[in-house]
Amino acid sequence: MEETLPAEKTTVAETDTKNVELEEKQNCCSSLIENYNNLMEDQDFRQKLNVFTTLILEFYRVLMGSLLILMVPQKCNDHICTIDENMNRGTEMDYISLTFNFATLASMLVLYYIEVKRENKMITYLEVNIEKPRDDDAVAEALLNLPVEKKESILKLDKHYCNSGYVSILLFLINSVVSFITIMQHYLDSKTLTVLLTNILFMGSKLSDVMSTVKTDKNIFYSAYLIRKVQYNDVDPDKFIEHPDSELKQVEEIA
Repeated sequence: MEETLPAEKTTVAETDTKNVELEEKQNCCSSLIENYNNLMEDQDFRQKLNVFTTLILEFYRVLMGSLLILMVPQKCNDHICTIDENMNRGTEMDYISLTFNFATLASMLVLYYIEVKRENKMITYLEVNIEKPRDDDAVAEALLNLPVEKKESILKLDKHYCNSGYVSILLFLINSVVSFITIMQHYLDSKTLTVLLTNILFMGSKLSDVMSTVKTDKNIFYSAYLIRKVQYNDVDPDKFIEHPDSELKQVEEIA
């Protein structure tokens, strides 16, 4: 009995250690699951996650819709042009088309930068509240409960987004025309026209969506990324500050 006692103690100690480790792992897993559930219940986190995933797909659309000379199948002698051949054909029209291709791409990247910045700002400071009215005056009143500098920042970003959209549309239209002329000079087959029109429509639908998002009254803020078009019409509870004018209006309505 005395010879087996140390071994028995060692076995009990190892078992206790394993139980403690198992309990720690279970607690860790429970904590991770709880944190994940809390994040998924948070409106701001879900919206920002949606922006990130959508942006990845949008980048593909920008490349295909801007760099038409490089992305559309064309004929070089007796074969399909490579990207290098499309880049270095050397004619004046080719260089003009490529210039507008890359200018359009640059304008779209700036547009997306402003768009994401605008969306994150609205997700952080505003809220989608289905219980409150969504007209311009009602949202203007809600914005009184934001710090003035934050309110002005949101309005300024919305204006920049609109102006950037106009620039992108102008460049897109010019790019489509000059690229169409250049590509038709190197027409390969039906794929040339099909891919060209598809890419143009691909980009055009995005710019049309931009305009429908920002061509609204001053205080109407639509999301640029949520699949179902929602309007930010209230201040985020985390950023809410009581404003005297807002409180006075509530008293008048009760009276």
